[in-house]
Amino acid sequence: MMVDAVEILEILIIIGTSLWAIQYLVSRRIHTYERPTLTNTQVESLPKVSIVLPVYKERRQSIEKTLDSISSQNYPKNLLEVLIVVDRDDTHTLNEALKAVGKFLSSLDVKMVINENSGRRLKAVAMNTAMKYAGGLIIGFYDADDVFPNDQVLNAILLMIERNYAAVGTRVYRFRSSVLGGLMYLESIVWYNAIIPFLRSTVRITPLSGEGLFIRRDIVDSIPQSMAEDALLSLRLTSRGYSVGLLDSYVYELAPVNIISFIRQRIRWNKGYAQNLVLIFKQGVQLNYALRVLILYILIALPPALLFISAVGFIAVTYMVVITKVYALASLYQLVLAMVISEIVVLYLMRDFINESMNMGKAIVLLPIYWLLLGTVTITSPLVPINNWLKTTR
Repeated sequence: MMVDAVEILEILIIIGTSLWAIQYLVSRRIHTYERPTLTNTQVESLPKVSIVLPVYKERRQSIEKTLDSISSQNYPKNLLEVLIVVDRDDTHTLNEALKAVGKFLSSLDVKMVINENSGRRLKAVAMNTAMKYAGGLIIGFYDADDVFPNDQVLNAILLMIERNYAAVGTRVYRFRSSVLGGLMYLESIVWYNAIIPFLRSTVRITPLSGEGLFIRRDIVDSIPQSMAEDALLSLRLTSRGYSVGLLDSYVYELAPVNIISFIRQRIRWNKGYAQNLVLIFKQGVQLNYALRVLILYILIALPPALLFISAVGFIAVTYMVVITKVYALASLYQLVLAMVISEIVVLYLMRDFINESMNMGKAIVLLPIYWLLLGTVTITSPLVPINNWLKTTR
């Protein structure tokens, strides 16, 4: 019986390692992110762009940081407007936003929008409120604390024009000067440079992020309401046959301030993805698309779930070998060897990504702990009852 248990755990470890290796190797062979070949001088007339900035329990400095990136854009200022949307009862953020806006009145067309429907703490509700007042043909979305290159808006618009994309997203790197912040930065590098290219090339679905996101107003007149509204938007655009692009650019976003905020963020994402799955199938979709969505979810959820199951299994095997002495010590050695080999393979494939965020010595120690944390949160998220926008404290 013990041998069977160890063999099952080894198979799970092999599956998880193989899946990551396949994702990595496929992503290295394709070019997912694009830059436009068009220039603004080749376009007869650029469209007006409305940038929506939903804020909730934010500091003035965080809002200023994003406004500073927007004001530095090389997009024509007469074709650019910014809408900051604040919940009616969030008076602190409203006051902070007004202070922040004062610094940019001479360089930006900024409007304050009050969200009267503040009963539901969903980001999509705030985003849709702002869209009612937006005058742009293309709507862009950012969050407070976002920093991005000064050519991002122009290149996103040119790419949409050139490729007739309904929406364009970009990489969103989350970083903070802390151990957790460094691990999140590495994870975001892996997500955007390995996992998303793999998903885009296999299941033909591109998960978009809500920051650095641009959509055509004539195609998307509202953001679907979900705790993961950006993911649901991606699914709906794909189901309707629209093309989605990825701009070769980035947004730097401040990572959660501590592990509690990090866990809350991940629970919201996981619950949002589950909610999206229900909403998509309630609408009724073709069998082919339904299978693609299911495969997408499996590919995203399987690695952390397998890691969690393997870790729990390892603890159980260790207990039965060391404490109860029911099974042979060789079985534990066999399992440990499989786990070590798996980690070596993954760390070797990730070496380029790791070198961008931390040294290899630190990664060897910290990454298994971080992976276990992610697996635990993934497995336990369905048990957490939330219906509202869990604010990520930065």
